[in-house]
Amino acid sequence: MSSDEGETVHRGSYLLYPDDVSSDTMWPKDTDLAVLVLNEPIPQHNHELFSSMWERATHRICIDGGANQLYDFARSLIPHAIVGDLDSLLPHVKSYYNDRNCVVQKYDDQDSTDFMKGLAYLDSKLEHQSNNCVTVVFGGLGGRLDHTLHTLKVLFNSHKYRNVVVVSDDNLTFVVPKGKNRILVNSQVDGPACGILPLAGETVLTTSGLRWNMHEQESSFEGLMSTSNIIDSPSVTIDTAVPVAWTAQFRPPPT
Repeated sequence: MSSDEGETVHRGSYLLYPDDVSSDTMWPKDTDLAVLVLNEPIPQHNHELFSSMWERATHRICIDGGANQLYDFARSLIPHAIVGDLDSLLPHVKSYYNDRNCVVQKYDDQDSTDFMKGLAYLDSKLEHQSNNCVTVVFGGLGGRLDHTLHTLKVLFNSHKYRNVVVVSDDNLTFVVPKGKNRILVNSQVDGPACGILPLAGETVLTTSGLRWNMHEQESSFEGLMSTSNIIDSPSVTIDTAVPVAWTAQFRPPPT
């Protein structure tokens, strides 16, 4: 994301499919890419995308049982590190990656989750310059509900100093900060369905570029939420009083 005259611009899926047509849609200059794999199956329909992101990544990290998922997905892809309390890491998978010079970093702290441990490990490699890195997370928004909610919590808690997008089976999700925002839409892969989730508390929303726009509309988890909306424009604007989650259907091109 970048700032433009008081407006935060989000590249969204252009971080996954950079386009040199304009400065807004190309890969951000002087920015690392980190790929984190959580403990959920990597969809085969994302094979080409995942392999491309993995090849481009400066930092390749599996979060505990995410190493099992990578092993099942493509054994030729070797992470730089496997991080977590390692209670889900299968012994033969650990041995396989150990033999290929992968760092296996165990943290015994039970007050943070494996996802948080993985981000902390990434920070140590970035020397805490996390603003200069885009982190693409595969997994975390499917499976167990408590894991899904925790992933969203981590996104909200870290959005001020991290640029994190989460790729799940059918969606691309990231946090939009307080204030004026513009989300760039790639019609080849984004939408049409989308949602704006007020998970950080009650907010007031003004939008453009959607089928059903809002003007100074109160929105909350208990009240009105913009779900099952439709993207109708090459960019969507969101002006929000507090951070919200943006989630949109994500349709990688067929391989």
